[in-house]
Amino acid sequence: MLTHYKQNIFKNKKIAISFLLLPALIYLLIFACISLNINYVAFDDIVILGIIPQINEASTWYEGWKALISLFPEHRLVFSRGIVLLLYTLFGHLNLIWLMSIGNICWMLCILFFFHAFKTLQLKLWYFVPIAWLWFNIQSNENIFWGVSSLCNFGVLFFVIGSIYITVFRPDLFVVSIILAVFATYTYGNGMLVFPVLLCIHLLRSSYRRLGVTALVFFVITILYFSDFKPITQNLDLTNWVHVREGFLGFFAFFGSIVTLKSSGFSYTTMLISSAVGIIITLLYLLISRSEIVSSLQSVFRKKVALNNVFLFSLGIFLFVIITALALVYKRIPSDGFEGMFKGRYSMYSTLILVSLYFLFLQANIRWKSKIFRVVLPLSIILNVVITHQNFAVAVEGRRTAIAQEFNARYNRDWHGLRMFEMEQSHYEEIRSFYNSEDPLAENKQLFESFSSDSNLDNTPFRIDSMLVVNNQLFIQMDIQGFVVQKDFSDGVYLILKSDQHLYAAPSHQNPVPIKTTIRRLKYFSPKMSGNFHASTVEPGEYEFQILARLNGINKIYKTARKVIRDDTGLISVVN
Repeated sequence: MLTHYKQNIFKNKKIAISFLLLPALIYLLIFACISLNINYVAFDDIVILGIIPQINEASTWYEGWKALISLFPEHRLVFSRGIVLLLYTLFGHLNLIWLMSIGNICWMLCILFFFHAFKTLQLKLWYFVPIAWLWFNIQSNENIFWGVSSLCNFGVLFFVIGSIYITVFRPDLFVVSIILAVFATYTYGNGMLVFPVLLCIHLLRSSYRRLGVTALVFFVITILYFSDFKPITQNLDLTNWVHVREGFLGFFAFFGSIVTLKSSGFSYTTMLISSAVGIIITLLYLLISRSEIVSSLQSVFRKKVALNNVFLFSLGIFLFVIITALALVYKRIPSDGFEGMFKGRYSMYSTLILVSLYFLFLQANIRWKSKIFRVVLPLSIILNVVITHQNFAVAVEGRRTAIAQEFNARYNRDWHGLRMFEMEQSHYEEIRSFYNSEDPLAENKQLFESFSSDSNLDNTPFRIDSMLVVNNQLFIQMDIQGFVVQKDFSDGVYLILKSDQHLYAAPSHQNPVPIKTTIRRLKYFSPKMSGNFHASTVEPGEYEFQILARLNGINKIYKTARKVIRDDTGLISVVN
């Protein structure tokens, strides 16, 4: 009976469509919950929006063009700047959610290229369902909710995958594939790496005319891209054993990083596991594609061998990720080490490599394909659910971090973040006026006076478990049992340091409860909260430690009877 029921499910196209749409709907719902018109994570949004006054001040077309293609810091972000200028010209102002939305649309549209490639296999629609659950995971949440990063990282994949798809399946649109490759180049630095992939595909097909034209365009684009190029990072030293070891581990970790589940905050052991998984993925790819690889080599030597288009599509994606990983190892390992390969925005490449491997599996002549698929399908769904559970809290923390960062930059002229980017607060406010970001903690100074001295405040209702100084960072742990977000995820508990001259905010971090607790009790956040201040971001002085609880969109500040001292030598201490 159960076997018959399963067979009926896999024959039902409407259920398959429902399973296809569900991960996209979950993705969109999370985007709606977390996205906020605010500068996320770093000041990249502020710097890129600086193209608006640069264009306005340009006296000639050439000066405007130079501003548009200028390096940032080793990339030419023409696509991002172009979108910013287009939106500002059309509407007279910006909203950073617009930038995030366009970037996420690029990410979502990639599924169309996958679907059209899949249709050539003439398999049941159910076989496409794992791709949807793999693709619409939120592990790369740093890209999802960061305006410039969304445009760069998701935009480059859209143009790269589109270029590879057209090259493989629509060779009659050869010019379009070249145009998309050029767009990829000027969307993010690794977009240029699609050109070697296209050259490889043309070589395997013995399409020598297209090979020559692609090589010529690649040559011209390379000269233009690297004119006045100024590298700002070191390069991998192959004579340095530490570099070689960490480069090897980092290269494969780039493939297998999806097994970290979270986008940040995992152990060194987990990073090593991701390297091992990357090696397994590579070996699986070579094992499944061994016959196609032999055919490909034969085709290079002019033996007329018909190559499978889905294999070429999978191979193109696989090669692009390989070349990107090599380039990243070459640039990142010397400065950031092995850990530098685990930035949240890189995790989308691990998803992409799994999609490539799955396409290889679909086109291969494997005896137990249907049985393997029935294992892959639930695994892809479970993986998506676990990644969502692990990363939703990370995404919420990112929103609250952005809110606190915006507050610190607006109300502290000498704040560390402004100094780090060599930015005057007046320039920051000028750029901010283009998108008029939200300011939940001070609400555009209307509640600024609420940050009064302790004598006028109620005692905190939250229990402070510890305030410790470790490596010149002040770590605070609290129990906020009973605090539940009501309006939106700007609601939260924020930490405040107040002196006569400065006012700093820090976001709260809450881990999710175990997934079984979420399922059983419909509860997500742990009542334990943590936050921290680094001494380098706090100016010397004596500070009152206060707590701001934002609930249902209303701020309330509490006193704690604790004081924090940051002396002139950079040391920070707590006075009870």
